[in-house]
Formats: sequence, structure tokens, C-alpha cells
Amino acid sequence: MESTDPAQWADLFVRDVDARPVQFVRPADTDLPVWVAYEGGRYLGTVQAEHDGGEPLWRVQSTREAHRDLDGAVRALRLPRE
Repeated sequence: MESTDPAQWADLFVRDVDARPVQFVRPADTDLPVWVAYEGGRYLGTVQAEHDGGEPLWRVQSTREAHRDLDGAVRALRLPRE
């Protein structure tokens, strides 16, 4: 995950969010900057990076909610669903 362009990131990587490891897996049928997030083997949801001229905007796929960083998107995925 050395590139600042999420489209160049690995298909599988782990990132600590709030000191907890989150696994990200890009679906095999796409090369878009989309990953499914898992925490401790539990499915959290899907996030997608979108460019809006600056830093990528991270979109939570289920709610279309946008975050300026990937950690914020993961925190939103962790929230209980109504």
C-alpha cells in the first residue's frame, strides 16, 4: 500500500484501524479501487475510493456515505445497523 493512489493498492492487505486489524480484499471480478472489509473474520462491508480532484473520497457502498479517509469509512462500517 505504498502508493497514494488506491487503484494501485494490493488486492489483499491489512490495515490497523483504531489498533484493530482490518483485512481488505478486492473482489476478483474487478480492478476498480473497491475492497470488502473484514475484522476478525467478520464481514464489515464494502468501501470504494473515488477521486474528486484531491485526496480520494472513501465511499461506504451500503449507505453511499463519504469519508475523507479510509479509517473513517471503516469506523462507519463498524456502527450498528438499524
